[in-house]
Amino acid sequence: MATEKVVSASKSKKSVAKKPKDETKKATAIRRKTQPKPPTPKPEEAVKSPEFQQAKSKAEEYARDPEKAKKLVDDAFKKAKGKNKGPLGEVWRYLTALIRLTRAYFSKQYTDVPWQTIVLAIAALIYFVSPVDLIPDFIPVAGYLDDVAVISFVVASIKADLENFLEWEDDQKMQEGQAEE
Repeated sequence: MATEKVVSASKSKKSVAKKPKDETKKATAIRRKTQPKPPTPKPEEAVKSPEFQQAKSKAEEYARDPEKAKKLVDDAFKKAKGKNKGPLGEVWRYLTALIRLTRAYFSKQYTDVPWQTIVLAIAALIYFVSPVDLIPDFIPVAGYLDDVAVISFVVASIKADLENFLEWEDDQKMQEGQAEE
């Protein structure tokens, strides 16, 4: 009699442990969809990378050559188009502000900005445009994480100048609105 109880208890454990096939499929599908996010490089690490150092040294050259700088701005604008989601969504506002700041500087609309600010903005754009950097851009999702780190670092470094530019832009829009009335 005692043996029968043990057998029935072990049978019931097996039936409890089994999941219906539908639940197993759902759990597997969820695990596939929710893969862990790759770690975002720290801004300090990204800007110390040889790729950013190279972009920074090229930036001086671009800053002295308005035609090169204008082409870079156009390339950055084209690459940024439609990328306001995913990793770049976090810094989208700042990336587009860096593009506009650089464009305004070289079209001589806004020149009230220190040289070093322009060089850093250009360095960030060179790094962004380059497909091969710390994490190559062709790697889905992770490819833009280093770009986000570099853009974040540059924005933090030039925050006051960038805020001044954004205020200037707002003033320009208000003046244009008043001129239309």
